[in-house]
Amino acid sequence: MRYSFAGVLGLLIGLCATSPAAPELKAPEIPKDAKNLVPNGDFEKGDYTPDFWQHVDGLTAYWVKDPDPARGKVIKFDTDILQSQGYEWWTKIAGGAKPSEAPKRIPTVEPKYDTLAGLDGVWYWSDYIPVERGKAYWLTLDVKGPAILVWLVGYPEKGSTAFGSEAGAFQEYLKTKKLGKPEPKGRDHEPFIHNYKWKGRMDAGGSAEWKTYSRKAKPFRPTSVTPDVKFVRVMIYPFWPPGEYYVDNVKLYELDDTEE
Repeated sequence: MRYSFAGVLGLLIGLCATSPAAPELKAPEIPKDAKNLVPNGDFEKGDYTPDFWQHVDGLTAYWVKDPDPARGKVIKFDTDILQSQGYEWWTKIAGGAKPSEAPKRIPTVEPKYDTLAGLDGVWYWSDYIPVERGKAYWLTLDVKGPAILVWLVGYPEKGSTAFGSEAGAFQEYLKTKKLGKPEPKGRDHEPFIHNYKWKGRMDAGGSAEWKTYSRKAKPFRPTSVTPDVKFVRVMIYPFWPPGEYYVDNVKLYELDDTEE
């Protein structure tokens, strides 16, 4: 069983409290000609997986039609998956397997701390999005289900968009699989080094109905203290409690609110 900081965080949140509903908030004034900077933020374009987003895997992340025809395609997450099964299947996805080939979900048992909900969570990344120095950005998305975390992550240059490329614990697992070695224990391994320079967080979800979430009067400013950031990625992160989560209409707007 592999532990990650994010997974332990999810576990502690699950132990200490039920997931509260994030506040529904009003966005600042968006310029009339503003363009959504997130390509395919409504998840309508793609073949077997949405364009410009991480591949869905058919076990923890699905590309599905919402029951409401007006909404169209959405992303469904399931965090009630054994970590062992998740890692085994993610290794095959990273090697080119298709979501349609996903295995049948193995039943889990209480207290479910050995699931992805209790350990890693389920991460889902957008492709790289260019941003400008000194600009402020407003992020919104629609969520149905328990509370989730959403991160806007900044980079000085583009890096890999390969499946799981940002997941340290999974990358260590993947490396040992490729080398045919036993999993490293304790400090007997090379640490995974992230390439991001900046991260901004917002909370979303907590309702059984579709609702739109954002950060109250607090736009993201990815270059405020890290002026070398030129690109961002959106990371959607459902974790605890184990169960199903739905996300749609991810939007990022540049505001007319520049830094002094």
